[in-house]
Amino acid sequence: MKKHNSILFSLFIAGSLLITSCKKDDVTNPVVTLTGSDMTVSLQGTFNDPGATANDNKDGKLSPAVSGNVNTNLKGVYDLTYTATDAAGNSGSAVRRVTVVNDADGINGSYNVAGTQTSGGAGTYSYTQTITASSTQNNRIIFGKFGDYVGNSSVYADIVGSNVTMPSQTAIQVGNPPANRTFSGTGSKGSNSITLNYTETTTGGGGGFTEIMTKQ
Repeated sequence: MKKHNSILFSLFIAGSLLITSCKKDDVTNPVVTLTGSDMTVSLQGTFNDPGATANDNKDGKLSPAVSGNVNTNLKGVYDLTYTATDAAGNSGSAVRRVTVVNDADGINGSYNVAGTQTSGGAGTYSYTQTITASSTQNNRIIFGKFGDYVGNSSVYADIVGSNVTMPSQTAIQVGNPPANRTFSGTGSKGSNSITLNYTETTTGGGGGFTEIMTKQ
């Protein structure tokens, strides 16, 4: 009886050593492969994750888990990490980079502005300003110093193809005394310029203006 128990115990130890040895032999990480590659998505657009696949030399096909998220309502760069782990605890991963862009990003830059007052007065003027694409609204651009007034950094326009629309909006001119100015207008976008025809109203009056903005 003791001899029989001894044999069983020996077989148990041998089996345990064999299993342990097999586990130690599996030191290869699963291979995770992206479906597709890095992606670019328009701001406020739709992101459909193509996913990824994984294969292990011992366990075969595995299902990767994904971590990270893509916020299509905020311009930026987002990383998604796909990770697969085999039965032996080995892990492999792959990363997809998703860039959310404003379709008007190409308009970003400094502009020389030539302005003409077309009604309510007369005269020409010039100044420089910076145009920046919005980080939250696709095809929207924000003027850094609209109308050559200090403090009008929130004035914006929307671009659809070559058409430019400035919805009615009020900005506060910083000065002595300060003045609320309301702007609205339409225009067109060229390859290197924007032409905008707009009206300006304020407590003291207003008028019509044309500005030609040429990228430096």
